[in-house]
Amino acid sequence: MTQLPTSILRKITIKLTEDDYLDFLLESNEHGLTPEKQVHKLINYYILVRRRRPKVKFHTNTKIS
Repeated sequence: MTQLPTSILRKITIKLTEDDYLDFLLESNEHGLTPEKQVHKLINYYILVRRRRPKVKFHTNTKIS
């Protein structure tokens, strides 16, 4: 029997002011999402952008004239 990889869930707590939460809730509702789903969407977008960003490598032996 093949074992599936175990995923580890993490909990994130964000403190927002009442006004910020209501603005976020309004934005989420306009897109037909719950605040939790909107946060998941934002995190997934951030991860996608980070993975597609080109890697910059610095060489320590490079002389600048």
